Amino acid sequence: MADNLKTLLRLYRQYAKMDLLWFLRDTRYFLLQLLSDTVSGVCTIAGVCLLSASFRNFSGMNREEILFMMGYSVFIDGIYMMFFIGNNTSMVSRIIGRGQLDHIMIQPVPLWAELLAQGFSPFSGSPMLAFGTALTWYGAVRASIVMSPGWILLFLVYGTCSCLIILSFLYLLSCTAFYAPAAAEEIAMVGRDLFSSLKTYPLGNMNAAVKGIFLTVIPIGLTAWFPSVLLLRAGREGVSSLDFPSALYVPAASAILLAAAILFFRKGMKHYARYGSPRYTGFGHR
Repeated sequence: MADNLKTLLRLYRQYAKMDLLWFLRDTRYFLLQLLSDTVSGVCTIAGVCLLSASFRNFSGMNREEILFMMGYSVFIDGIYMMFFIGNNTSMVSRIIGRGQLDHIMIQPVPLWAELLAQGFSPFSGSPMLAFGTALTWYGAVRASIVMSPGWILLFLVYGTCSCLIILSFLYLLSCTAFYAPAAAEEIAMVGRDLFSSLKTYPLGNMNAAVKGIFLTVIPIGLTAWFPSVLLLRAGREGVSSLDFPSALYVPAASAILLAAAILFFRKGMKHYARYGSPRYTGFGHR
């Protein structure tokens, strides 16, 4: 266990240095990407914020509550971009579909460690996280949330779980690339777009059946709306005011999705070990 942790930390340091070298080598392009990421984050939340300004109690939430939910959503995107956006780590269907999984497997480190570390981008991936943190703090102040140590810990736990839900769902989708590499090469991007376009909308007044789907089969509601509702209640009434099943639902869902993603990825790896990738040809690979 200790050796695996040392290996993982060493990989994180190496990829952090590579990210820093990119900044030092081409600072102009680097800053342009940081600016575009910030603009992208603002545009993501602009539509819902404008709706909340025009309609009172939009989907069961007032403007201050929606502002906090938007901050939480961008915070999740920031974690995702800092730890998993580099080298197509989160878009693993591209790695599988393009026949590039062998490049990772020949590295002198465990496959899981390389996949976990190679997306780490602390410099190029940090603007969204900084913007999300600032917006969350501002939304919490506007929504009259008491940010006690217990509440901050709960926020970090829910934030980590929400990010794991997105990542696990994308890996589950990406497992189809083991069996249909050409057709499913970009399936992770489609799944990512699904979360990007829908998770910022509150589900309070939505039909119960549709809401149930978004909280189970397609867990979009667990990556912004539902955790925000729990955090708003905990910040106003105290963490102890949360009932036991509701408080544990997000961590439990993330654990189940993560276990399913690991299970199906391992099954896909067995198929890959037997058949390889048909994307390798006499003309080379992508």
